[in-house]
Amino acid sequence: MKKKIIGTVIFLALAAGLLWKLNGVFSLKQEDGIVPMELFYEQEPGSIDVMFYGSSHTYSDINPAVLWEEQGIPSYDLAGSLQPLWNTYYYMKESLKYQRPQVMVVELVRAIESREHIEEARTITNTFGMKLSKEKVENVQVSTAGENVVDYLLGYPVYHTRYTELSRADFEAYQGDPNGSAWKGYYPLFVTKAFDSMPDMGGVAGSGELSEKSEEYLRKIIALAEEEGIPLVLMVSPYPGIIESEQRIFNRCGEIAAEEGIPFLDFNQMYEELDLNPASDFAEESHLNYRGAQKLSSWLGEWLKSEYHLADRRGGELYRSWDQNAADWSQQYENQLVYEEEGWYDLLNLLPESGDGHYTYVISLNGNYDNGEQPLKETLVSTGVPQEIAEQGGVFIGGADGEAALPAGQDGFCHLEFEHSDLEITVSPSGMEFIYESESQIRAANGINILVYDHFTQSLVTALGFNADNGYACVR
Repeated sequence: MKKKIIGTVIFLALAAGLLWKLNGVFSLKQEDGIVPMELFYEQEPGSIDVMFYGSSHTYSDINPAVLWEEQGIPSYDLAGSLQPLWNTYYYMKESLKYQRPQVMVVELVRAIESREHIEEARTITNTFGMKLSKEKVENVQVSTAGENVVDYLLGYPVYHTRYTELSRADFEAYQGDPNGSAWKGYYPLFVTKAFDSMPDMGGVAGSGELSEKSEEYLRKIIALAEEEGIPLVLMVSPYPGIIESEQRIFNRCGEIAAEEGIPFLDFNQMYEELDLNPASDFAEESHLNYRGAQKLSSWLGEWLKSEYHLADRRGGELYRSWDQNAADWSQQYENQLVYEEEGWYDLLNLLPESGDGHYTYVISLNGNYDNGEQPLKETLVSTGVPQEIAEQGGVFIGGADGEAALPAGQDGFCHLEFEHSDLEITVSPSGMEFIYESESQIRAANGINILVYDHFTQSLVTALGFNADNGYACVR
């Protein structure tokens, strides 16, 4: 009987362990709302001086790496897309059980929310990352009108059908991101939409009413900060899609902030202070891109440091993950500059100097690669390509994996082992081929082909060609 009981206990323990593991695999891993909250729990106690809360205008517009690099401020973005103020309030309550920031900043674009409840997908986004607690139960209840509360709390009933969507990332720590443990919630937008100008909100007079629920939770947010004795800053991030009715609601938020003696930063009326360029600093109508976020984050860091006399924490043992996050951001930024370059001459000159030693790059000269119109061969040699390759074509490999040359017209092969997928390079009398993730990366049959891989972020930065038949036009 005793053996039977022991066997049953072992079986149940193994079953529980298996279910726990499967739950981790199947669980939603959105960088929007869910993962930032889950990673927040991993932050060293007492390490965060500034907490940023709100919607996607927080996590796409405010970059903690900039505040760290420029001011030594350890900050964190705890936000979710379309996050209404009631979810923000519960994110704040939950976070204050684990951190005691010196300043809390709430981005208020979703003060425009007029609905009593939002769609299921956004409720999932803004509740699922929380640990089971009184705050999570209340957050789910206020978000769902009491419907399917148990399903939201358990999670598994909502996402158990994800088996058709599973990828390698679901089985890897931090979804395979080598620097994921140091992430601080910022999600950069590496796209650009140009606008002729920014809307002028300076002349929008009067105020509009917040919905009853939105105003209730704005006042709860203010009361929470007062109860905790933590300075609160309210702000609205700049966006070109703003309309006058939204500005009037923000005007009302400013009135409430003034009544309570709380700083209110309306960046839709501060374009000049940020030096925003409508042609280059926005991803679309609602969000800054990575360039605009750099400007907003830089301004915020300087202002917060001055207003609240925040200490410079750089060099402290407690803050090593902010160093790692800043290094990761710096590499991502460098990768984006390489990706955006569409001129063969500038890219060739950029490669040996970029990547801080983390790049492996492959240059191939395919077919009739030299159209005689530009100083191709001289440039290739000046950037490190062997004379033989520049003169007769072939493949040159440079960077972190050392140097290798495979001349055209001969049989040659090189296999490079990268972190997630190997690169195979083949040269033969009939041509050349790059295979990465089972796909050809050759873009120009006649011209220059360049592939760049970054070992720091463990990602393919770019694979593009320059077509000699069309004036070396970029081909992606």
